Amino acid sequence: MKKRILTLGVCLALMAALIIPSTVFADSSDSTTVGGTFASATIEVTAPGAIDFETFVYGVNSGSSDTAGSVTVTANSQNATGWQVTAKDANQSTNTGKMIADTTPLTNVLTICDVLEGTYENASTGITYSDTGLGGGGDELPFFAKQDITGSDSEGTYSITIEFSGSVTVS
Repeated sequence: MKKRILTLGVCLALMAALIIPSTVFADSSDSTTVGGTFASATIEVTAPGAIDFETFVYGVNSGSSDTAGSVTVTANSQNATGWQVTAKDANQSTNTGKMIADTTPLTNVLTICDVLEGTYENASTGITYSDTGLGGGGDELPFFAKQDITGSDSEGTYSITIEFSGSVTVS
C-alpha cells in the first residue's frame, strides 16, 4: 500500500509540475516590423527638339522648339520643395553664346527666352526656369531663340548646343 501511495504521490507531483508552470509562467509576446523607403529628391529634364532657323536672313531670325511645351521637367515631389532648370550655351570657353560654323562665330550672340514676347537673354549666361510649388508630375515649358545676322557674317552652317541642367531643392 505504501508503494501505491508513493506511486500516486509521484504521479500527482508530476502532474502538478506540468500544470503549475504553464499557468504561473504563461507569458505572451508578439512583434511587428516598422519600415519605410526613403526616396531622395530627383529631377528629370528632357531638352526640346532641335530648333532649325533654316536659311538665315539679315536681321533677327526667330525660332522655337517643335512644341509649346518643349522642356519637360519631372521632379519627385515627395522630398523636393522646388526645382530649377538652367538653359545656356554648353560651350563656356571661346565664343561663348555664339553660333559657330567650324571655328567661325557669328557676330552676335544667340539670345534665348522662356516666353515668346519676354526678355531674351544672352545664351552664354542663359535663362532659368523654376518652380517652388511642386505639384508632382511633369511640367512642360516653352523655349525660344533669336539670332541677329549682320552683313559681316560669313556664309556657313552654324550651330550651338544649349545645355539644360536641373537641380532639386530639399528643405
